[in-house]
Amino acid sequence: MEENFVKLIKRISEDYEDNKYMNYIKYIQFPRYKNLTDGSRIEFNFPLTMLVGKNGTGKSSVLQAIYGCPQNKSTGDYWFSTDVDPIEDGKNKYFYGYQKNSETGIKEVIKKRQNSAKSPDYWETDALDVKVGMKPDYNLDKETRNNPVEKNVVYFDFRGELSAFDKYFHFYKTKTDHKVRMFEQKNKESKEYVKKQSKLLNRALKGEKVAYFNHPENILHDDLEVIDMKNGREKIEAINFILGKEYIEIRRIYHRIYQSWGNSVLLQTKNGLQYSEANAGSGENAIINMVCAIMDAKRDSLILLDEPEVSLHPSAQIKLKIFLLNMTMKKHHQIIISTHSMMLIEEMPPKAIKLFEVNADGTTDIVNDVYYQEAFYNIKEKIDRKNLILCEDVSAQIFIQKILVALKKEDFFSVEYRHGGADTLVTKHLPILALDEMYDNVFIILDGDKRPDKLVKYSQISAGEIEDVESLEKYIRGLTSSNSTINALVDGGKNGAVDSQKKEVYQKYLKYAETHLYYLPGNCIPEAIVLQYEGIDEIYGNTIIKPVGNFNAKQSVEKICQAIFSENACMEPTMVMLTKMWIEAGSGKAKYYNEMCDMLKAIYNYCNGG
Repeated sequence: MEENFVKLIKRISEDYEDNKYMNYIKYIQFPRYKNLTDGSRIEFNFPLTMLVGKNGTGKSSVLQAIYGCPQNKSTGDYWFSTDVDPIEDGKNKYFYGYQKNSETGIKEVIKKRQNSAKSPDYWETDALDVKVGMKPDYNLDKETRNNPVEKNVVYFDFRGELSAFDKYFHFYKTKTDHKVRMFEQKNKESKEYVKKQSKLLNRALKGEKVAYFNHPENILHDDLEVIDMKNGREKIEAINFILGKEYIEIRRIYHRIYQSWGNSVLLQTKNGLQYSEANAGSGENAIINMVCAIMDAKRDSLILLDEPEVSLHPSAQIKLKIFLLNMTMKKHHQIIISTHSMMLIEEMPPKAIKLFEVNADGTTDIVNDVYYQEAFYNIKEKIDRKNLILCEDVSAQIFIQKILVALKKEDFFSVEYRHGGADTLVTKHLPILALDEMYDNVFIILDGDKRPDKLVKYSQISAGEIEDVESLEKYIRGLTSSNSTINALVDGGKNGAVDSQKKEVYQKYLKYAETHLYYLPGNCIPEAIVLQYEGIDEIYGNTIIKPVGNFNAKQSVEKICQAIFSENACMEPTMVMLTKMWIEAGSGKAKYYNEMCDMLKAIYNYCNGG
């Protein structure tokens, strides 16, 4: 899989300009449709299009319209009239232009919702209408209209992409359900039913045909799909890439063993673990199904994804974007995404981004071809609760704050230092932060000299060690070079904490540390970093102690302070000045500049992953 983002964008753009995308929808326009401003138009001038905006701006509604564009598809499959939400007949309509291949011109097709004997929510192709903005066409497919585009469609709404287990265990209700019923009772009944039916599911996942009363017409499932390195290598590699997993086999089956039809998976990892969707994350199950659907889709398909970032970690969202670009490049799919994830839109070209903005009257404008930075500004809600970065001392605080200003991210963060240094941050603060989800926006950046020689992340720990308390304690002590002991915050009781309690707490510590604990680059303290850039010797060469290192950097900063202010009382403004000079030197001249920027961008991306 190609991972070079610039190359992917360039290759896709070249193929698009050469008209290599068949039956491609070039644009869609809405004379009147839902809450969109009349006449709104989207230009699809890049094959991977992102509809960006806050919730409620109409992104999903537009996806439903695009779904209804091809032959034999109808927007009415998703948007239909009810007594509670009636739709006025004959008012809603849209038209689109598509190009069959490089040798044909653009054909326009208009679709209009109107009541008919066929269906009360039928969207039919209507006669060409120049009054709504369509172009005159003297070569129509039929007497008054063109045929709809012929295109295979894959539609995924990730908010509703539930596994068979989740559908039953969390949402299925029996006739005895009512408001006063205790959840614990429902949970107990669901558990017993799942345990009973899992015997049938297990047989189906082993390849056996499972039916009620052993009758072929009562088969409870579709065909089993087994994906491994021999059968479906590209699928399993793509899934592993996005999720950061090491699956060696995935078994997928669509069944009605848990009352209603749904999808189940059985996952086997390189480390010997085996588990179903019941013990997998919701994002895990959705991505597996999505990857399979997209890779199975025939070339030049229309892929519609509604909020694919749901339940995905920011790093997985970035890898998902790379996967989708690869599928756009290799199979010439036209992919359209509804999203408010900053990771998905970051660094995408303006022609790929369409911004949805709500007006004062409640209607929505669609702005074509915006820079992703502008989209960031528009989709970010008012910052009432800033993210917090904790560091060791005032020098680190100044250093981090000034880089955030240079990156124009200072409005999103508060930076504070805690007395007691690294040991206090790791042994006192980290345990509290790790055990409460409300602190998911609090991060710790330690000085680089606290980075251990070998840092093992939670995701790198083997399946056996992840269940072993002594191993977990070893990895926790290894979070800093000083091997600080971090106690498990558990209920001790008369005989002390049991291992099961410790294990759970230690796992949370390590999970938190993997995404929230950082170290300054180069094993350096902040004073040592700001003294390393091209040109500093011309200014302070006689003052800086060489070679620059953690052992003498503070002393060098003190000497610079004395040379400028004739006293040590101005250490803070001296650190501000040195940091600004280091930042001005920038990439290529200031050592560790790129590493620091990347670290703070990673924290920012984590906080704004949708």
